[in-house]
Amino acid sequence: MDIITKTKNKLNQSLPEATIKIIDNSINHVGHGSSGAHLELEIIYHGFEGKTLIQQHQLIYEILKEEMKEEIHALKIITKVK
Repeated sequence: MDIITKTKNKLNQSLPEATIKIIDNSINHVGHGSSGAHLELEIIYHGFEGKTLIQQHQLIYEILKEEMKEEIHALKIITKVK
């Protein structure tokens, strides 16, 4: 399973009813010596209500902590409350 599908599945399981958009920007970073994907996430989720931006991002990093070890090199996160 590719990293986009794996990431989307994991986020969908952890954030039910969220709207999730994933963009793979890895092609823009070829040749700078990194391994792993460069992803941009846009997540709209009712569960973000009442959480600070930092708490929202911490939640996403916690969900993807295993993938961040090797499969994801860079992650841009945009969160919004549904």
